[in-house]
Amino acid sequence: MIMNKVLKMSFQLLLIFLVSTSFGQEKESKWQETVIHTSVECQECKDRIEGVLNYTKGIKYAEVNYVTQELTVKYNTKKISLNEIRQIIADTGYDADDIKADEAAVEKLPACCKPGGMKH
Repeated sequence: MIMNKVLKMSFQLLLIFLVSTSFGQEKESKWQETVIHTSVECQECKDRIEGVLNYTKGIKYAEVNYVTQELTVKYNTKKISLNEIRQIIADTGYDADDIKADEAAVEKLPACCKPGGMKH
């Protein structure tokens, strides 16, 4: 009788553990981290892109390395898509992987932030 209670209690604890673990995994799976290649040129570009993306719903963080021209972004796949993020970058005036920067937005950028701006 005592053995049955112990087995029943052990089974219940195991079940609670498995259920709570699976919920935790589902919660994590909605977040994805990816690297996007951009046309950033300088610190000002970095600040501009991070400023836009870090205040965008569904993005946990965005971090630009202007030396390698890479943007690391962690985002909620249920709230925003990778292509939407790329489009936001393009609308800000920078290339984002295969999406080219919006020309009108590029024209509004300071000279140092335009393509090749830091090489002049």
